[in-house]
Amino acid sequence: MKSIRTIGRRARTLPWCGLAVLVLLSAAAAPVQAASIVVDHDTGAVLHAEDAVKSWYPASLTKVMTVYLTFRAVGDGRLRLDQALPISRHAAAQHEVRLGLRSGRTITVEQAVKAVIARSANDAAVVLAEAVAKTEAAFARQMTLQARALGMSGTVFRNATGLPNGQQVTTARDMAVLARAVIRDFPGLYDMFAVRSVTYRSKRYGTRNGWVAGYRGADGLKTGFTCASGYNMVASAVRNGRRLIAVVLGGRTSGARNARTTRLMNRAFKGPDAAALRGKTLDTIGGPKHTAALAPAPHILSPGDCRQSKTATPASRPLSGWGVIFGSFHDERTARDAAAQQRDSLRDLAVGGRIALVPRARGGFHGYTALLVGLKPADARLACQALRKRGEYCLSLSPELLQNPNALWR
Repeated sequence: MKSIRTIGRRARTLPWCGLAVLVLLSAAAAPVQAASIVVDHDTGAVLHAEDAVKSWYPASLTKVMTVYLTFRAVGDGRLRLDQALPISRHAAAQHEVRLGLRSGRTITVEQAVKAVIARSANDAAVVLAEAVAKTEAAFARQMTLQARALGMSGTVFRNATGLPNGQQVTTARDMAVLARAVIRDFPGLYDMFAVRSVTYRSKRYGTRNGWVAGYRGADGLKTGFTCASGYNMVASAVRNGRRLIAVVLGGRTSGARNARTTRLMNRAFKGPDAAALRGKTLDTIGGPKHTAALAPAPHILSPGDCRQSKTATPASRPLSGWGVIFGSFHDERTARDAAAQQRDSLRDLAVGGRIALVPRARGGFHGYTALLVGLKPADARLACQALRKRGEYCLSLSPELLQNPNALWR
């Protein structure tokens, strides 16, 4: 039997799916389904909590701390937003989600921050890490020290990107602490977390965070995914002058994660989830303390959910008019049933619309996206408004986005 320390070292070199298999074999505890928390930003009051102090792989939520330390460097004058940063070979060699930066070129601090937030670009994250601390390893140590200073007792960082590392862990509670700190400590820079696109070398790249664009009152933060962690989200929204922060870890699909975030936010804006949570705050719920070694993640997607593909699969029939997305599902029957149920619930708003299922093979997910297409612009907009009021996920798409085979919704 290999030691835990050996397993931790090997985990750093494994691909996403291999990491999921390794942890599955080494973790004895049964996985929980998801972790989540909702807090009031101003008071720190916990309005909802479910496995909020369970250890979890942060995936690209890691980059919230990467940006936090970058903002701190800007705030104390070590960096300027318009400063051109060199792109190292190490940064350019980052894999999976990336902007395509080339060694020897430069990118400004502002461009790199926006690329990290909007595109979750690993290469841009490493550029920022090296600008702040010279090496990514040194930056990761600063990340963990900053986490401790903020009270993130269950978090250990080993890189600036969130790429799989068996020793890099967090909790939903800690991510809420970090989100609250970003908003509190950098009010003049925080609005960058709502950025919809980034332009680099005359090319525009759109955001990967559809929830921020679609939820009423949403003003930013970050999504993330790896096979071992599932689909994660840390989100902020403001309604009637009140700001809430929600964290969801371990979603089975991006659509399921977004829908859960919407439901939790909507419920919390109306009131606490349970009377038992009244009086509890981020400070009082505490959490585990990890200072080193391997902290196992309790939620692991099966290897079959982790197949990677960068090729979008076309729909079987042309997609016409405006469309609305109801979410992504693992099998065709579930997707069709969900679309039919939503169409029937929309009644007059769905007149003329037809169900469309688009096979999806991107971001580690294989399944079907359920849509209603052939709608008029006003009907698509009103349909999504109606669904969001009920706490359901919905995203309206123009004909251009609907028919684009490379659009992010696919």
